[in-house]
Amino acid sequence: MFADTDLLAPDPILGLSKLFADDQRPTKIDLGVGVFRTKEGVTPIMKAVAEGEKRVTEKQASKVYTPADGAPGFGDAIMTLALGADHEAMKSGRSAAVQAPGGCGALRLAGELLTRVGASKIVIGAPTWPNHKPLLTAAGATIEMVPYYDAAASVVLFDQFKDAVSKLGPSDVLLLHGACHNPSGADLSHEQIDEIIAIAAERGFLVLIDSAYHGFAADLETDAYIIRAAAERLPEVLVTYSCSKNFGLYRERTGALIIIGEDRDRAAAVKSHALNIARANYSMPPAHGGAIVAEILGSPDLAGAWREELAAMAERVRANRKLLVEAASAHGLGNRLSYIASQNGMFSLLPTTVEQVTAMREKHGVYAVGAGRINLCGVHEDNVETLVSAVADVLS
Repeated sequence: MFADTDLLAPDPILGLSKLFADDQRPTKIDLGVGVFRTKEGVTPIMKAVAEGEKRVTEKQASKVYTPADGAPGFGDAIMTLALGADHEAMKSGRSAAVQAPGGCGALRLAGELLTRVGASKIVIGAPTWPNHKPLLTAAGATIEMVPYYDAAASVVLFDQFKDAVSKLGPSDVLLLHGACHNPSGADLSHEQIDEIIAIAAERGFLVLIDSAYHGFAADLETDAYIIRAAAERLPEVLVTYSCSKNFGLYRERTGALIIIGEDRDRAAAVKSHALNIARANYSMPPAHGGAIVAEILGSPDLAGAWREELAAMAERVRANRKLLVEAASAHGLGNRLSYIASQNGMFSLLPTTVEQVTAMREKHGVYAVGAGRINLCGVHEDNVETLVSAVADVLS
């Protein structure tokens, strides 16, 4: 059966991690894998998560299946977090949620749902998260990439993006990143978001928002603008939500597909199809992470502690951005990296080529993804000089 099966190349990011692990240079710098890390390179368990998990475990009397749409309380908690308790879509009941195995599972659910209802194509701004295309095409969707960001000039190509979006029709889907665009860190402004939503309302296409870093840009309320504005002004919206970063629940695979329908009945109908698709894929979502999130968001003391921890994590990333920009300027790079300070989240794109990134790795032990995606969590006071020296060397 498998005699002619070829060995596939490793995932580029996972392969980069192997190269980094094998590198014996003490000054090596890992800017690759997309997880939050401390200066010491640790991805910690948040204190609120540890306490929430303890409470969940203490209350458990069985490991029997939870409901098909997720751990009790999880869906309502995530919708309230993303939309706000007073949002019209919440009050009217035209929102629904299905817990999924991480943001990836939610995207796969969304892709299969859109294929089932006859979506023509899913349009995504380039560049985008590398796993968007594999996840959605495996679900049967047709993907079309349009201009969004110019890495060489370090600017959002909003006019080109808007022009492409203006050509979409009722059978099309536009995927928008929530706060903290991956890989560029370059988000749309609220005014630009409003323009895109207005075009969607006029042209009738569906907006799919992928929210993987809620709380890592400005704060939880500000970061939710794109979700709340789209849900308020459009009859239908899909949101894929990941709890990996903002709750640190990477290995628990905790995510959700949030459905905004034209009315309560339509939301329920769409949810029924999402559950039907889930049943044919993985049957039930892993409950543990969802139960922890529900416990945290349902407990005022834990919710407050979690918000404080998340804010501190986000502030560390912002400080690292400022540190890198100041070090680059002091090193003679002028304003070549100044754009990084105004971007959001863990990631930015260096103005480098694949060949230059390879040179940084081989000559200086600096590990970045592709043509220069860097995780700002890997930057700190002890390695920033090595990093800017490497960047200056390849850009000279």
